[in-house]
Amino acid sequence: MNVNGASFHLLLGRSDWARCLDGDDAAALPLSAWWSGAAGSPALEATMAPATLPRWDDVSNEITLAPQAIALPQTPGEAPLTLDARRSAAADRNGNIYRVSDDRSALLVTSVGSGVESAFWPATPSDCAPRRARAELDFDASAVPAASVADVFLALATTCDDALVVAFARGAARGLMCFDLVAGGSPVETLWPASIAFDAFALCARECGGVWALDLVRQRLWEFDRALGAVRPGQALAPVAAAQVDDFQPLAGPARGRPALDFPAGLDLLAAPIDAVRAIALVPLDDAVLLLDRDDANARSRLLRVRRDGATWSCDASQWLDVVRSGSASPAVPAPNLPALAHDMTWASVARLYEADRAALLIATTIGNQAHPFEIVASEPGLVLQAPAELYPLRRFGGRALLAVQGEAFYDCGPATPRWTRIVQQPRQRFATLAEFVTPVFDSAELGTTWDKLFLDAAVPSDSRIEIDSRAGDDCDGLDGLEPRQVVGRWTPEPPLQLRTTGPELPWLRRDAARATRKSAGAGTWELLLQAAQGRYLQLRLRFVSINGGGTPRVRALRAWEPRFSYTQRFLPAVYREDPVQGGFLERWLANLEGTFTQVEDRIATLQRLFDARTVPYDALPWLAQWFDLALDPAWDERRHRLLVQRAMDFFRWRGTVHGLRIALSLAFDPCFDPAMFDGPGADDDDAGRIRIVEAFQSRLAPGAPAMAADPGASDGLRSVVQGALWTPDEGNGGLVDRFARSQGRTATANEELAPFSLVPPADATVAQAWAAFCQSALGFVPAQGAAERVRWQCFVAARYANQVDALSGAWGRNVAGFAAIALPTDWPAGAIEQADWQAFCAQSQSVRERVLWADFLARRYRRIDRLQAAHRTSWPGFDLVPIPDVLPPTAAAQADWLQFERQVLAMVRSAHRFSVLLPLDSVQADPGELGTWLGLASRIVDLEKPAHTTFDVRFYWAFNRVGEARLGLDTQLGAGSRAPELIPDAVVGAAYLGASFVGGARRHAGGDRLSIEG
Repeated sequence: MNVNGASFHLLLGRSDWARCLDGDDAAALPLSAWWSGAAGSPALEATMAPATLPRWDDVSNEITLAPQAIALPQTPGEAPLTLDARRSAAADRNGNIYRVSDDRSALLVTSVGSGVESAFWPATPSDCAPRRARAELDFDASAVPAASVADVFLALATTCDDALVVAFARGAARGLMCFDLVAGGSPVETLWPASIAFDAFALCARECGGVWALDLVRQRLWEFDRALGAVRPGQALAPVAAAQVDDFQPLAGPARGRPALDFPAGLDLLAAPIDAVRAIALVPLDDAVLLLDRDDANARSRLLRVRRDGATWSCDASQWLDVVRSGSASPAVPAPNLPALAHDMTWASVARLYEADRAALLIATTIGNQAHPFEIVASEPGLVLQAPAELYPLRRFGGRALLAVQGEAFYDCGPATPRWTRIVQQPRQRFATLAEFVTPVFDSAELGTTWDKLFLDAAVPSDSRIEIDSRAGDDCDGLDGLEPRQVVGRWTPEPPLQLRTTGPELPWLRRDAARATRKSAGAGTWELLLQAAQGRYLQLRLRFVSINGGGTPRVRALRAWEPRFSYTQRFLPAVYREDPVQGGFLERWLANLEGTFTQVEDRIATLQRLFDARTVPYDALPWLAQWFDLALDPAWDERRHRLLVQRAMDFFRWRGTVHGLRIALSLAFDPCFDPAMFDGPGADDDDAGRIRIVEAFQSRLAPGAPAMAADPGASDGLRSVVQGALWTPDEGNGGLVDRFARSQGRTATANEELAPFSLVPPADATVAQAWAAFCQSALGFVPAQGAAERVRWQCFVAARYANQVDALSGAWGRNVAGFAAIALPTDWPAGAIEQADWQAFCAQSQSVRERVLWADFLARRYRRIDRLQAAHRTSWPGFDLVPIPDVLPPTAAAQADWLQFERQVLAMVRSAHRFSVLLPLDSVQADPGELGTWLGLASRIVDLEKPAHTTFDVRFYWAFNRVGEARLGLDTQLGAGSRAPELIPDAVVGAAYLGASFVGGARRHAGGDRLSIEG
């Protein structure tokens, strides 16, 4: 309803348009009767469908003119194809095509890799290597052998278990050859009983293994199982051999002999229940076989579906193919859908223009210029077909075979050496020139209603048009609620439709609901002002006209508005309505202005839709996103754009957090983004295949150290100290000194054990290198903070005393050898000047992060300075005055404090505010350029959303799976291990590394007990 209180009646979708009628009289039927196939019921068989029925296009959801099948004429000078031109052909699962040669003396194969046709069987000496051929000549036969009868190959088929079955004739003998396409080698022959006539014309694969065989001359059908044994149930059995008694009999017991042998005589296709005229081709269809039956006398063809249930055979016949319904919505009228006799058929997928490829039955006729598609729309209880009006031309069709190659339809192109070509739809369509139908009755529920405007969301090409008639009145025949109904009145022509330049009249439609206006194509919203439609009921008659049948109007929706908001009645004096002619003109002229003003007023009245991300038009969504200072990525789909704007406040609420980064990355990389992520972290955020954020401190390598070690004097008696891989305070200073001496291949002296272990590297470079290696192995790190503290203290003292050693010695009251010999104090100095110097140094060092962290670490651990004095056995007056040790402290507690601070606390501080982003990657086969694009996009997103003080890196899952760094269960998951196929890329020269890629062919075929020729 608009601002003036007017509402519209809508036709949208198949169910609405199917309520339209095929005429305006009492016998009119709804279009659904013809579109749904109900017109084929016995009650309507005798009723000729109107020739002006429209068609419903299921792909675009539009009503159009009925498409017409295009029948390509026979090429002048070319003779019609005959069954003598047929040569059996089939393809294996890899796409290799096998066929019978034109002279039937050989089997040929077209390899999928090279596309070159070569001989497959029989194998001749020319196929052998030259060296082997020369060796054969050395041992030639002394007598010329008798000439053997050459094989004549009749038909072939490939089975689902990778066998090539070939029917052959060898003189009077008949039989089947079975080639194992997995293991290779010579074929296994099965000879046919001589007493049963058999000339196979066509073979096709059986669903569960085996083949079907068709004898064209005798019209017999045989079924063979996967072991090529003839299936016997439901067939007459012909005797093959009489019973025989053995010449040698036992002295006692029953007589020995061979029983009589019989063999299935084949299913007689000319008798009941098949009743075929002349079956010429067959294809498998689920658990049945589909036969192409040709009636040469009446120049028509049909399909027969033959099935066996136990010993009972049944047959379903389709209608004759020259009266098949053309299209899903076209009338069931006689049409030349198959303009000539059928020649061959195949069941395969075809490449379609405007919809996804799907399987269809393709039939070629004796003309040979095109393949006619047929679809099975109903299989129970009968076989109901429809013929889409689509053109699939065949260029230089040799007539040998139509076949399915890996599910796609192919044909042989060329008279001599065929080139197997895929069947593709040609973009040519022809439509009927006229379609006419009547809309259902629109009821305004008010007598004397003045109907206002009519709007069509349609595309009307320049060579077509839509004509509209209307009739309105207060009377309607039929009962309320029952259709069809007709308005009582006469039809009134309406003016031509006009294309609106401003788009639909409905305000703020979403992009998928509003047809874009393209004047050159005639697409958009078309409108007309109803001239004299007045009454409670309204009915419209639409007429689609195409000038030459090359195009069609396409209508998606129809909207009829009522009642009219009259400016003359509401705003002008009655004198303007006294003259009916002039008043009517003024009424209609002002109605055009009213439509323009109403559209503007509707936009103002519904302005709130622009502020809701669910209803705002997609074109205005970036404008709404700017309110939150958001930039929408054009690579995202509409759903993700709307979700981001709709949940913008939740997005900013999580910004700067780990979950906020996960939301931003999931929006960019997850096509199935879950809106529940805006509510907060979930239990499945770290599941396999999800984007993960790993903070660096979680993957540190440093092991834990005891927070406080027991004082050596706290226990009585001898202590048992277990020496581990890393030094602990339980070993004391002597243990560390002894470890260092042993690392140098000597024993520590008594003086070395009494002196504290230096935490500053020696001056000699060689010894310093050995000291660093020892610390790394014994402590788990190389001490550096004590040495740095000592250097800062020495520089401070040298600057304070102007590099005068004598002045320093006099001030401190003790002899100082030099500034380089000054060590850090191990306790609070005794002299006042030295105390003042140390306090000044500590005050100046407040900007050093490690020193501040050391003081904070001690303060948090001991809380009061007297506790630290007791544990360290020192007299430091404050936590901020305690130096970072440059020699190993004397007490176990002090040693544990230093060890935990430098080995754990500083390690965590160094890795703080650093994180890594793990992107899931299912395979390493992706293009490196594309992977680089993903990494770049993820880096830009994280750089925008992360806290400013943090640093990060972005890598894929496999880059974090490193021994010693990966977290089990978080960075790793159980799977096939390093042999997982998705982790082994193919070896490509210049793009793969040796040892990190796979060299070899495709996965070997699972041949059961057969050995593959690949091995």
